[in-house]
Amino acid sequence: MRLGRSIRILAAGGAVLAPLCAFGHAIEYLTAKLTLLPDAFVRLEITADHASNPLIPDEAAALDALKNPLHLQSGSQWLQLSDLTAPKIEHHKDWSRCAPPNLPPPPPEAEHALITATWQWQHPDDALIFTVPKGNRHDVFLWQPTQADEGAAPRWMVLLAGDVTREIPVLPRRWPFWLLLVIPPALLLPWLLLRQMRKGTHANSRAKIPDIDSSQPQGNRHSHVPPNP
Repeated sequence: MRLGRSIRILAAGGAVLAPLCAFGHAIEYLTAKLTLLPDAFVRLEITADHASNPLIPDEAAALDALKNPLHLQSGSQWLQLSDLTAPKIEHHKDWSRCAPPNLPPPPPEAEHALITATWQWQHPDDALIFTVPKGNRHDVFLWQPTQADEGAAPRWMVLLAGDVTREIPVLPRRWPFWLLLVIPPALLLPWLLLRQMRKGTHANSRAKIPDIDSSQPQGNRHSHVPPNP
């Protein structure tokens, strides 16, 4: 059942964030909450449950599962998340922060022992591309929350080992406010210097031209002829 749904999601040639539908709870996956922040910042929260996931029997196994859950494409190579930044590790029992609100919750009797690893970085490219490393035994339920005013359901995908997502655009970078104060003077200064240099050159040229007195004869204007006695 789960594999069949994953194949249908991936049939387009790469995993894409799809609208969430009911297919059971997600405690059997690593859940990965992807939040896109302004200025190309990205926050990725990946959670392992070592109380309800049959593949994660204890805390040590959960921490091991969170060491290398996803790779991120950078140019022609794949980077581990730890290559970007060190994760923040939290132990908690708040399942609501790990999965979309419209995902069917785990059974009421389910106990949670959750460990969440959070990575946050400013992404250098225009889009994100993730993959689950080949040979990784833990599937990843990757989902992206939406803003309340967007009125859309969270989007999600299930990534099996070797799956690659399509591009997920990051939010564009904004011009820092201080640049708005620096750039106009920086552009104006060369113009003012050039104008000042031209004024100086023009003044020097005028200083080299002799002052001609039109009352003097047209011969040697600088000679003085004494009057006849």
